[in-house]
Amino acid sequence: MKPIIVVYTHTDVSDLWPMFFGEFKKYMPDTKIYVAVNKSDNRLSEYTQLHYDDAKPYTERLKDILNQLKDEIIIFLHEDMILIGNPMIDNLNKYIDYVADNRVKSIKLISINGNFTSLDIDTTVVSNEDTKFSIQPTIIKTKTFLDLLSKVEPLNIWEFEDAVPVEDGHYMVRLGNEKRRGIYHNDSLVFPYIATAINKGKWNYTEYEKELNELFNVYNINPFERGIA
Repeated sequence: MKPIIVVYTHTDVSDLWPMFFGEFKKYMPDTKIYVAVNKSDNRLSEYTQLHYDDAKPYTERLKDILNQLKDEIIIFLHEDMILIGNPMIDNLNKYIDYVADNRVKSIKLISINGNFTSLDIDTTVVSNEDTKFSIQPTIIKTKTFLDLLSKVEPLNIWEFEDAVPVEDGHYMVRLGNEKRRGIYHNDSLVFPYIATAINKGKWNYTEYEKELNELFNVYNINPFERGIA
């Protein structure tokens, strides 16, 4: 089963689009991509656009998006989670099968440090005391995502991550030899990406200077126009 990507974005951050979509074409060509955006934009014409009302809180925008999709299994992410290497497609397909077969509710493609407990059928699918859905690249059914959203009040993105209930069935990916990045998480080997490229509206130079400099050169981006953090 091929991955289906749903990327959440906004026209206010369209300066990231060439980098995000360019790297996806490089590392995951021919992947089905839905773009969730606040209004139609010709720069996204090659993708299926899903529109949301940006007057609504973040959680309600997600409902707008997901209700336009069938009961599908998706990889959900934002436009500042930029691929920087080849994903392990065989692993991704295996994880998608776990979600399809209801062995798990979701699999986040990054790990947070802690003491890990493995899924009985796969030692690379793990959980710990911090495991719950969060806004990172995650394999999940649209109906499961909607169910999570139904359990919280209308919230902004940061409030939503805090309010997401801790439930059994949500997992992370950990191969075991990931590099520590920042305080809380490890690099993803299965889905190599920048987590995340933007920090409080500026380029996340503190954690990803090398990776971002390479991308700035490729896409002719002046980082000082947006600023660096």
